[in-house]
Amino acid sequence: MYDTCVRHNPFVNHHTLCPLDNTSENKGVPFRYNQFLDAYDFSRPSWLVFCHEDVEFLQAVGPLLASLDRHALYGPIGARTDIRWGLLYQWRLVGQIVESNKDGSNARTVGRPVPTGTPVETFDCQCVIVHSDTVQRTGLRFDERLTFDLYVEDFCITAKERHGIPSRILAVACRHWSGGAVGERYYHQEAYLNKKYAHGCYTGTSSYSIGRPCALRRLNESVKRFIRKSCVKKKS
Repeated sequence: MYDTCVRHNPFVNHHTLCPLDNTSENKGVPFRYNQFLDAYDFSRPSWLVFCHEDVEFLQAVGPLLASLDRHALYGPIGARTDIRWGLLYQWRLVGQIVESNKDGSNARTVGRPVPTGTPVETFDCQCVIVHSDTVQRTGLRFDERLTFDLYVEDFCITAKERHGIPSRILAVACRHWSGGAVGERYYHQEAYLNKKYAHGCYTGTSSYSIGRPCALRRLNESVKRFIRKSCVKKKS
């Protein structure tokens, strides 16, 4: 997947590539990302694109990054909750990508297109982009307790809470060769984040709420779950 999506991808392979090989020693992704940041030469200002090996950019990324705000985080797809009439909490995906299985089957478009710069609460772990100047200024790092899930969501929340750094969509054509439901590991790591951010509540691409939602939001989520269950019973 890395060869197909990155090494031989003409839209990105003329940039400096730093593959993080996890096959000899299976460490968590945040550990590998922090290894890279700890060793980075910050005298070379650059945009740093942290992405999975199966993220394929379908257009040139460099020109899109050239004019962006260096004091913001960027990603192709994220999530936020819109509050309507002060009562209705509406979770939504923001940004648009193509998603498929590893073998290319079940390709589908997810999310909705929005302009570059559209704010979100968090990004999906498949890709987050940060400028080296921001990392050097803030000392941002990934939480290594989140081994393979939710580490980008946490990165976004930490950047916002501690340093006032917003997360914004980069409108870029790309495909993520991985899809499907989350597993038990995800829910364990989500529970850890719920305790970490018990003072607030955020939205993820696979999580309606991260942290401690207010009573009205909890009521909204309970009603939605009831409606979904009722629809399933009617179909069966």
